[in-house]
Amino acid sequence: MIGDGPQYRDLVELYGSYGDEELVELGRGMADLTEMAQEALKGELTRRRIPIPTPKSVMPKNVRELDPAIDRFVDLAPEDCVWEFAETEDALAAGEALRASGIESSVILPRADTLDMGAPRLAVAPQDVERTEAILSKPIPEEFRILVRTRDEFVVPCCRRCGAVDPLLESIEPTNQWRCDQCGHTWLEESASFVE
Repeated sequence: MIGDGPQYRDLVELYGSYGDEELVELGRGMADLTEMAQEALKGELTRRRIPIPTPKSVMPKNVRELDPAIDRFVDLAPEDCVWEFAETEDALAAGEALRASGIESSVILPRADTLDMGAPRLAVAPQDVERTEAILSKPIPEEFRILVRTRDEFVVPCCRRCGAVDPLLESIEPTNQWRCDQCGHTWLEESASFVE
């Protein structure tokens, strides 16, 4: 049994000496640890009532990595500073709408690596509650939903000479080199220089 060996007890003692932030950072790389180290770390996180951190590799690209203190703030924030949403897209689109209006917010999503069954939430600072209420009392504009859905999607360029769509990608070294099937024009993506 894992918990019986001296190496396991050494790990428990080691992780017990870490600060909360150190444990959270270590937890984000949990997959890189041995099974024994994972068990010891999970035990220490559970003992301190710290949720198991979301691994960096599976965090949504459009949700900034949150400081554990901010995550705890959302749980302790006054009710009027936090909004719950039925869907993740709704929370993310609301965050984009607020950002466009100059309001900083924190979007907190349920975490798949814990038993967090809560709804997606968004929190703002107390001084922004009134403006946030005004913005979120109306339907979220579709442009922000589209932004959330299409963020980080690759867009195939059009030919710079004739405007034809769907050119051929001829090479990727040192940068993407495209060739138009319609007019034969060739160009480099980043430098926009001719390579004919």
